[in-house]
Amino acid sequence: MKIGYTEFSFGYAFTENLIRSSATPPVGAPQFPNLVQEAQLGFDIKLNFPAMPLFFQFKLPELMKRDSAFEIACGQCSGLTTPFFRIGLMRRDISKQHALLIDLEKKYPANVYYATPALETVAAFDQAYNAAKVAARSVFFSPREIGLLPDDKLHTIAYDDTLPVGFFCSQPRKVKALSFEGLSDLISHRLKAKAAPDIQQVATRVNEDILSLAPLSMRRTVGAIRERTRSRRLAGEAATPKPPEMAEVEIELLVAREVARVGLGVDFVVAQPA
Repeated sequence: MKIGYTEFSFGYAFTENLIRSSATPPVGAPQFPNLVQEAQLGFDIKLNFPAMPLFFQFKLPELMKRDSAFEIACGQCSGLTTPFFRIGLMRRDISKQHALLIDLEKKYPANVYYATPALETVAAFDQAYNAAKVAARSVFFSPREIGLLPDDKLHTIAYDDTLPVGFFCSQPRKVKALSFEGLSDLISHRLKAKAAPDIQQVATRVNEDILSLAPLSMRRTVGAIRERTRSRRLAGEAATPKPPEMAEVEIELLVAREVARVGLGVDFVVAQPA
């Protein structure tokens, strides 16, 4: 059964309510990739909260009301009863979306989620929006927790916001379902733990941000720039070698500086707290 409101409406209401209710606002405006960019990035929105960006892929569910639904009839989804919600993941032969989200979560652990509502009707959706509770009435799933899709068939996740797990189907398997309260606690903890990002995180994010702005012709040469920079640095450090981690950080920052200087006509400075 269709729930009546659109994925676009949910995405807008979720974002607006999340920002409005957040004690710590994002730094800058939300980033919504266009369709071409989304096919390359996997997410619907990036929110730059201090020291930790959050990435969401919105999924609009169907409301399942009959006991003939596979998840009930198979008897393998313990605790799940009708009505419940079901979302479909993009088939891997049609889109790389799920694999892209898994790769993104490897770079940003616990920062990447599928977000899906637990609001059955348009009336419930409107009421939640007016109370700034759309995000609070949503459920979140980690792409890495789901894991790589095993084949090119359609796979779904069934969930009920009263349960701590969802069920990945067609062979039912439990996956952790995170509530908004759980997500908020996680964000709060990580913000306290990451008051200042380390230099390796800075290098990664600087590179990603600059490359996203650089011309396509420049992005295509970044591999050659990196290898040329690495060769120069290794030759210059023959007498006084540095730890491999620090050497790689310096290389990445030099590559980012070169792309910014040549591709964008700007320079930048990175300061690390003592």
